[in-house]
This record gives sequence, C-alpha cells and structure tokens, in this order.
Amino acid sequence: MTNEATASAPSTDQLPFMSRRFLVLFGVVAVLGSVLAWFLSSALLQDRIAALMAGEERKIRQDVSNISENLERILNRLQGLPAVLAIGSDVAAVLAAFGPDVKSSPLALDARKAAWTRHPDLLALNRQLMAAAREMDVDVIWVMNASGDCVAASNFTERTSFVGTNYVDRSYFKSAQAGNRGHQYAMGRVTNVPGLFFSAPVMAGTRFLGAVAIKIDLPRLAPWVNHPHAFVTDENGVVILAGDRGLEMRALPGSAVFQWSAEQRLARYKRSEFELLGIEAGRSSGGLARVTGSPHPHLVAHNELAQYGVVVHMLVPIKDIESMRGDAFIAFLLLSFSGVMLIALVFGARIYVLRARQHRQSIEATNASLNELNEHLNRIARTDSLTDCANRRHFQACLETELVRAGRYGRECSLLLIDIDFFKQINDRHGHATGDEALRHFVQIVRQQLRSQDELGRLGGEEFAVLLPETGLANAIAAAERIRCAVEAAPLRFGGVQIPLTASFGVACWKSPAESADALLQRADTALYAAKSGGRNRVASADGAADQLPRSLSQTA
Repeated sequence: MTNEATASAPSTDQLPFMSRRFLVLFGVVAVLGSVLAWFLSSALLQDRIAALMAGEERKIRQDVSNISENLERILNRLQGLPAVLAIGSDVAAVLAAFGPDVKSSPLALDARKAAWTRHPDLLALNRQLMAAAREMDVDVIWVMNASGDCVAASNFTERTSFVGTNYVDRSYFKSAQAGNRGHQYAMGRVTNVPGLFFSAPVMAGTRFLGAVAIKIDLPRLAPWVNHPHAFVTDENGVVILAGDRGLEMRALPGSAVFQWSAEQRLARYKRSEFELLGIEAGRSSGGLARVTGSPHPHLVAHNELAQYGVVVHMLVPIKDIESMRGDAFIAFLLLSFSGVMLIALVFGARIYVLRARQHRQSIEATNASLNELNEHLNRIARTDSLTDCANRRHFQACLETELVRAGRYGRECSLLLIDIDFFKQINDRHGHATGDEALRHFVQIVRQQLRSQDELGRLGGEEFAVLLPETGLANAIAAAERIRCAVEAAPLRFGGVQIPLTASFGVACWKSPAESADALLQRADTALYAAKSGGRNRVASADGAADQLPRSLSQTA
C-alpha cells in the first residue's frame, strides 16, 4: 500500500516541472489574451472614430453648402446690378460725351474732382447714383469713362468720394474693357475698406465707352458667414472673410499671392506680407488635417464659387478622438488583465458585450436622430419658410404627379393662380413685417376654404397656386370665388391697423394628357393676367368663363 500511494502522488522532482509548464501556459494565455485585447480595443476605436468622422463630415459639408448657397444668392444679385445700371440712357449719354478714345485727365485729382462734380450732367448722374445705391442696398456705385477715370459716384458728397480717381489697373475694369462683366476682391483705393467689386461695360455698338461698378464692403457680408470655423478666400488664397476675425488676411499654403511682388500685393491688399494659415496636411477635396498650434486634428471641407473667384472653407477641430483613444487604451488594459485568470477573462468578455451593446445603442440613437434630422430637412426643402405652405419646387412636383394620375384614370384636375392685389403698397406703407403677416394671414384664410386633398403653394412673392384634384372648370371657378370672398371678408388686423386684402384669380382646367404642367401653368397665368387687367379682385378663366364682380365692388378693390 505504501508503495502504491507513493507511486500515485507526483514526486518532488515532478512539481517544479509542472509549475514550469503552468507558468509557460499561463504566459502563452496572457500573451494571447493581450493580443486579443489589443485587436478588440483597436477595432472598437476605429469603429467609433469612423462613426464620429462620418457624422461630422456630413454636418460640415452641409454647413459649407448652406453658407455657399446663401453667399452665392447674394453675389448673384450683386453681379446683376451693374448690368442693369449700364443700360441706362443717362449713363450712356454721359460716357458718350467723353467718347471711346478719351485719355486720362491730366488735371490734379482735386481739380478734376471739382470740375466733374460741378458739371450739370454729371451732378445729375451723381444724384441718381446716390438714390440707386440706397435703393439697391450697396455701399458705392460709380461710373468710369473709357480711360478708367471715375466721372460720377454715389458718394460724391463724401470726403472719400471716388470722383476723379482712376481705376484702369483694377481687374474688374479690365474685364469691362473686354466687354465682360467683372468682379474682384480688393481693399478700397480711397476708403481703405475691403470689399467685393462688380462691374459691367457700357458699349456704343462694339465700342467701349466706360463701365459701371458697385462695391459692397466686406464687413456687411460677415453675417452670412456665421459659423465660427468657416472662412472665405479669394482667388489668390487670401482669407477675406471669416467667422474668426483673427483668420482674416492670412493666406493658405501655396497660395498665388505668394507668387506676387510686394508692389502687386500693396496695390490689391494694402499690405505686402501675409501670415500663413498653417494647414499641414489634408486631401484637396477635404478630410483630416493638422493645423499649426492646435493639438487636435481638423476636418477640412470647401466649396468653390468659381464664377465669383471665392472659395468657402470649413476647418473644424475634432476634439473627441483623443478621448476615444484614451477610452480604447483603458479597454485594452482591462481586457489584458482579464486574460490573466479565467474568471477575469469571463468578466472582461461580459464587459465587452455590454460595451458593444452600448455602442450599438449609441449608433442606433444617432441613426434615429439623423433620420429625424433628415425628415426635418426634407420638410424644410418642401415648405415655404414664411407661410408654411408648399414652396414652388414641391408644388411643381405635386402638380406633375397629379396630372400623371389624372391622365391614367381619366379624371379632371384644375389649377388656380392667385395674386394678392396691391401687395407692394402694404410693404411700402406698413413695412415688410406687416407684409409678411399679410402673407401668413392670406394662407390661413385660403386653407380654411380648401379640401384635405387640395394643395396650396407659394410660387414667389405674393403669388400663390392651388391644385384642385378631380375638379372640373365650373367647380374650380366656384372654389376660386369662395376663396376670393373669404379673403375680401377678412381684412388683416396687425399693429393696431386694419388692412383690407383682395386677390385676383386665374383658373385653368387640365385639358388632356397632351398638356404639360408648364402649359397648364401658362394658361392659368394668362387668366390671372386677365383678372388683374380687368380691375383685380375677380376670377378669370383660361377657357373664357369668369366671375365678374359688380362695378362698384371692383372699383373699391
């Protein structure tokens, strides 16, 4: 028995060997657990960073797009103003007096400024330009003859009057000289205020008589770049407008302005040196970049408005990546330690499952939030922000869809075009806030007269349209008359003032599948014109039927 017991127990020589095997196995398990923990934490980190980057990049690109659209809308309006002024007979007559071959005046600046300001024709033009500048809401409008001399300006009464100054070297003048519209960013030659300049040529047949130019001071555009990380550069890479004013007049790496001479920089920007905006990396179309002096990586996005020579940029720091890396390192330590013992490994696996579930829930919550945001944006894209009815694009889509349905099932469909009578007078007499309230009041009245399947849309300004599915001409005329009476019977009460409202209606009934939505709109518009020409506050049909008001009532309207 003693010998058998001795044989079944491990010998003292075997114990160190077993301990060494256990230690080796424990070491292998610990290393494998650490490697596994490293891969798991790295994968989790990459997923979180990818989700963060995708969300931030979508948001940044949307912000850039919104700022670009707002800025482009303003610049479109500004670029068209000089062309409107350039076709005026007064401008052409003044420049024709100088002639296409005029040379720059040899008189001193003060002498030619005094002479041109006192000239009766130029004085009259100066006053017209002053009134136009106020009406068009720009800072300065001026007229240059063929030699580049400013002969009339809206600021002729000010100390910084442009009259007498020569602009032949400006890019916008050279563009006009070539018969094209021009634009340029520059520091004001007289005012020293940075601004955007737009020009249009004045021609006599094929001969260049001069140019009309406008300027809007750059600080007035600042509210449209209302993002703290957004900035705008000109075609030479110089920051001309920024949410962070400290970025202005810096230049992007590799900008064209660094190829210029000091004299050229002084002429354009009134400075010869530019501090570099230290963007060290990043793809040309956007992505992550390092910015000098910042510990955080930055997301870069931009949108070029090439027709105006400006680029809208977004440079946003991503501050959560470092904290995510710290979280990932902590996870690695926890998972590594859990691999030392089986119980700790099970506990660590449980932690990982919980964290993965939390991560999944976070992604689901983020997706739900994004879905809500998308629904909100879709509603904004379909709705007129002022009146909360369909905007022009959505109404056009509804009209085309309804015409397809009507054609497929052989149903009738009618369209009303409505124009609020004398709406401009409401704005002029009571202000635009009252005009906006009048539009909302009008929409509220119209909606009370419509069926649930009818669609009301705002086409622009005070012009609206109503889509009447499964409605013939007679019923459409009756509906228009009902709306007309309701509008007339409910004047606007706003700011302690009662303001009567009336509207004119054009009715058109869809004829056949051969008639397009645009053709139907055109017929309704023709009927609307007939209603307005016939005295307003009435209904006219494209097919000849009309609701004629009593003469006394139409005169009152």
